[in-house]
Amino acid sequence: MDERGSGDRRSSRRRGPSKGDLREEAILRTASALLADKPPARITIDDLVAGAGISRPTFYFYFAGKQAVFEALLAPVGDAILAVADSWLTSPGGSRKELRDSLAGLVSLWERHGPLLKVVLRDDATGALLECRDRMLGRLTANATARIERDRESGLAPDGPPAATLAGLLVQLLTHALTEAIGPSGTDPVPDDLLDALSAVVARSIYGRTSTETA
Repeated sequence: MDERGSGDRRSSRRRGPSKGDLREEAILRTASALLADKPPARITIDDLVAGAGISRPTFYFYFAGKQAVFEALLAPVGDAILAVADSWLTSPGGSRKELRDSLAGLVSLWERHGPLLKVVLRDDATGALLECRDRMLGRLTANATARIERDRESGLAPDGPPAATLAGLLVQLLTHALTEAIGPSGTDPVPDDLLDALSAVVARSIYGRTSTETA
């Protein structure tokens, strides 16, 4: 084996993030911090540049504008929300524990990314943020609809209102309740009794009972 080549590969692994990666991360960190204090309309490119310690030309090398920054912030958060929700929405059976665990995961994400989620879920969200929000909520609603329909077909859940309508209402309830719970700053903890209440509401709405444990 070429020892020099092996050493070069090890050296490459040790180097870590590139300067470009660090600059992009600095822009995203700055935007996330600013969102805790300002609505997106009041955040300027100059704010982002100053916080990241870069020049305006450097900023535009990484992002087309501030909407692109917000979209880059939201994308991994949206993916995480969908993954946590899908852990229950796509699972077999009707375990109340799995439902509550999934909702607890959502609570954790709301607490961790509160300022960003409050901005995204505002009624006046526009542009890239609105598009990202609609994609995220649309996917949640579609998967909840499929879950309700599957459980009705299997006899686990009783018939009721159209599955898509019920799913849409539950998604709205959960996202609104969690966004209100984290407070104006987006940093307040979500109380356990709210998690218990939301778990009970979802179970009753779909299954007609608070416990969804199968016999």
